[in-house]
Amino acid sequence: MKGAFFTMMGLCALAAAQVEVSGPWQITVKRDGAAQVFEVPPQTVVEVRGETQKLPVFQTTGGGWRRGARPKPLVTQECTAAGALVPASLRVTSPDGAQTYARGTDWEADDLWGTVGRIEGGRIPADQPVRLDYDYYPNRLHLLAADANGKVRLVVGEPGLGAQPLPELAAGETHLATIWLTGEVKELTDANLLPVDGSARPASGYEGTAETYIPKTLAKLRAGQPVTIVAWGDSVTNGGGVQGNRDHWYQHVFLQQLRERFPRAEITLHTAAWPGGNSRGYMTAPAGGKYDFQRDVLDPKPDLVTIEFVNDSGWKGDALKEHYNKIRDILQGNGSEIILITPHFVRPDWMGMTDTKFDADPRPYVQGLREYARENRLALADASLFWGHLWRQGIPYMTLEANSINHPDERGHRFFAEALMGLFPEK
Repeated sequence: MKGAFFTMMGLCALAAAQVEVSGPWQITVKRDGAAQVFEVPPQTVVEVRGETQKLPVFQTTGGGWRRGARPKPLVTQECTAAGALVPASLRVTSPDGAQTYARGTDWEADDLWGTVGRIEGGRIPADQPVRLDYDYYPNRLHLLAADANGKVRLVVGEPGLGAQPLPELAAGETHLATIWLTGEVKELTDANLLPVDGSARPASGYEGTAETYIPKTLAKLRAGQPVTIVAWGDSVTNGGGVQGNRDHWYQHVFLQQLRERFPRAEITLHTAAWPGGNSRGYMTAPAGGKYDFQRDVLDPKPDLVTIEFVNDSGWKGDALKEHYNKIRDILQGNGSEIILITPHFVRPDWMGMTDTKFDADPRPYVQGLREYARENRLALADASLFWGHLWRQGIPYMTLEANSINHPDERGHRFFAEALMGLFPEK
């Protein structure tokens, strides 16, 4: 609790308001010399008793979310919610509770990711289910909202993990700030408070649009001619985060919007996506396999190739330029125009950050991709900018990660589509 102030202008009937953390579980809103104090419900633990699972052998390497069995409430799609488990609470017994198994001898767990597995040579038989007892912390999103008369209220959100929407406001209310609780929170700090500052979201690209950088594709769209697009990417392009509904994949949202803007055009979309893969791996994969760059990306003779690879984030500097020169030369040599897409945000610690309140994408890859697009006059759909503005809208960006790591939900996929459509003028 540092007592920081956040000023929000132009919020409906509020001329100006200040919001601060004013106590361990208090938020104060000040306006026109008056103050309202709100008591925020403390973060609460959920007790789980008697969950039964068969435990695989605990894996000591690899992602923590796949090292063992996943406690059911912690599951977020193919992963688990990091930091939710209370490690000291985890107890593993026989199904009837009569026999207690020992950690380090019979079983082991990943404290951060909550996964648990048996140890070979221990007392837990491979085919025998065990009983799991444990506690965990769900995430909570609470809002401060003002009505048309400036009256402020606290909107208490429901617990959840993974992707979480903001609580709904009443008609005419304005969102002032969000209180975000994730993991164990002993008291509120400035990191838990996300004010809505009213600033405009940045544009998704730089100088120029399709008129400048993808004129051939744009001309075909305007003329109502056939256009072929290949969406090339990794697990996100494969629908990561919204796997169950292709209509929510960003390239299908983009396709629908493009068809609405250019109704006479005959647009065909192909998806070339490798979950867990990167662009170099796709380009060098053996011909005729599941992922074949020539067959999947080049043979359709696309007019346009969109490129989304969050798994390329390790590229930087001259190595990035050299690698993307190869991509550029191959695609342009095949007759394709190109749109580069900056990636969405992933877990803060994977980006070298300690919280979710930052505007500028810190990854050298993103800065390098922007520079590369400028230097080579390539179209850029800069979706990363949208993610950097979320906290200024009172939205913790991690609440858009369906798997709690790096797969955006429907809202995140729409950011990509919006960034792509931002390149295409209406007239």
